[in-house]
Amino acid sequence: MPSSSAKEQFDRQATHYNTQWNTWSEALLQWLLEHADCQPTDTVLDVATGTGFTALAFAPLVQSVVGLDVSTGMLAEAQKRQQEQGLTNVVWVIGAAEALPFPDNSFSVVTCRVAPHHFHSVPQFLAEVARVLRPGGRFLLADTSVPDNEPAISEWQNNVEQLRDPSHVRNLPPQEWRACLEEAGLRVEEIGEPAADVPMGLNDWLDKAGCHGKNAIAVRGEFRNTSVMARRLFQIQEVADGDFTFVWRRVVAKAVKP
Repeated sequence: MPSSSAKEQFDRQATHYNTQWNTWSEALLQWLLEHADCQPTDTVLDVATGTGFTALAFAPLVQSVVGLDVSTGMLAEAQKRQQEQGLTNVVWVIGAAEALPFPDNSFSVVTCRVAPHHFHSVPQFLAEVARVLRPGGRFLLADTSVPDNEPAISEWQNNVEQLRDPSHVRNLPPQEWRACLEEAGLRVEEIGEPAADVPMGLNDWLDKAGCHGKNAIAVRGEFRNTSVMARRLFQIQEVADGDFTFVWRRVVAKAVKP
């Protein structure tokens, strides 16, 4: 999906990206922090920073952080969080993941958390990551994912995501992420699926994207009528008042620029 469409969607969603959203993916943030091997001299770029949770978590550990996003609404919320936390080594930049507005070899660390499923070209994004990383620099990834070698399940999950949020493009399985990272010239040091995250409530998840009306009805129908395998893989449980809880699969990776 073109970045303009993502910008419009995330400008609408900006004020909904609160601490509850961060809790849903907090374990992924901890994974990034633990595997980044941060040094006081590191310069960090957080791509698709949203409201800045990842960028601000890295800031106390490094020399400087740049948080980049296509959404001015998201960056306005990120700046508010920065002011509340009193951090002075973070700057916010408007830009797209597939065309990073920085010179070659600009950063020692690049991070991206729960965002690449919105990018219209993951290969172009990773080519840009490789370009702006210094030799020896680290790339830390965390995103929602789908199982390897399960095309029907992958199609169902991505269809549900697109019904809920039109800026969603595609969740990639871990094997495809590995191939894309290697194609970009990055050396994969670690890739895998972390332990299950905090379950999400379907109603809250729909509200976060501003999904109401016929699309919300369609999503609920998909959850109610999905396959036994999807229920097992995504831990789908029907709860009170027709709501559901579920856990999306996740992928995490660390790769290094040779």
